[in-house]
Amino acid sequence: MARTATTLFDPGVLVTETLRPAGNITDAEGGQPPAPVAGRLIAGEYWRWMPLSGAWMTLAFLITFGIYVSNTGQGLNLGLARGLYATIPHFAAWTLVSPALYRALYQVIAGPRRGIAVGMLVAWAAIAIGSSTVFCYLGVALRDGNMPSAAGLMGFVVTPFGSAYQSMNFSILLLALAAFGIVLGIRLRARAQWDAARLELHGARLEAQLTEARLQALQAQINPHFLLNSLNAIANLVLKGERERAFDALGGLGELLQTALRNGKAADISLGDEVDFLERYLKLCELRFGPRFQHRMSVPESLRGQRVPALIIQPLIENSIRHGIQAPNRLTVDIRVYELGSSIVIDVEDDGCGIAPERATALPAGHGLANVSERLRLFFGDGAALQLERREPRGTRARIVCPN
Repeated sequence: MARTATTLFDPGVLVTETLRPAGNITDAEGGQPPAPVAGRLIAGEYWRWMPLSGAWMTLAFLITFGIYVSNTGQGLNLGLARGLYATIPHFAAWTLVSPALYRALYQVIAGPRRGIAVGMLVAWAAIAIGSSTVFCYLGVALRDGNMPSAAGLMGFVVTPFGSAYQSMNFSILLLALAAFGIVLGIRLRARAQWDAARLELHGARLEAQLTEARLQALQAQINPHFLLNSLNAIANLVLKGERERAFDALGGLGELLQTALRNGKAADISLGDEVDFLERYLKLCELRFGPRFQHRMSVPESLRGQRVPALIIQPLIENSIRHGIQAPNRLTVDIRVYELGSSIVIDVEDDGCGIAPERATALPAGHGLANVSERLRLFFGDGAALQLERREPRGTRARIVCPN
């Protein structure tokens, strides 16, 4: 009771109670406005006393005016000001008790311990009725020039007027609870919408951060693999004494690194930039394998602006070379990009020894192609796919399907 009384008479503590969304989300996150406060009527916003007082005083005037008109109709000229001496103190008491009454109603509706909250609501209702009765009596006593006393108060309560007055007081209580219930319902709904928006935003931020981190991690697994293969190719040329081809390979690798640095840390690039990157990579492959390796590439100009995850095709070519080329046989890799319905399809086909059926149906975790599949899913969603199939009589087809 002492805590609730402090809440009533010390508005400075009214800001402590709010509905909090799940998780550690601050009101200032993202520069958004603070969440609607549902559990407090004033909540440290002192200007709210003005509309609250205005509403109660308006009701006081309307009731007084109604009594004045009724008395005038009966030939009684008691005066409007005489009635206001009783009703203004009466409704001033209701104004002061309203924050605590609203708080108790909130605890009944949304609080965890509703049994105690119901008791608090009944107690504050009794305080509201009792205090308004005392205030009304003081106003009447001062109006009539009488000294307020306990006996006078008892006489004021037990008279027929007192019985009618208490009936009116109970009606005012029900009216106040109904009005507070409407206000509370609006606030709780606004708070629920705000919480839902905050949680959705928070979840979207976490998902974006997770996706970005996973994309960077997966791309980091592929890039070192590619660089290692390129350096191995150059090392083989040096060991064979093919200095000119080794210098050409180093120049090609330098161009590749420049392209990677120019693209920065972007998770996606245009298909045209990806193709330019592949041309440089395929030149390195030709230097390494000589006439044993050939390639063809077909990319419509209209699709070169399509955004794709960076370094998404190169692992497919690398996989074809690693598993398809066998001395002294030749290997031809055919890269084709085309539209199929509402999707863009990237095919990487080879005429090598072919993929084992079990590897075509299940990509091992951590494998370069498994990484490609995961990056596609993260970038395009579940509509993207990486498909592997064995070609007859020999060879492998890797197909990327990207929603357009």
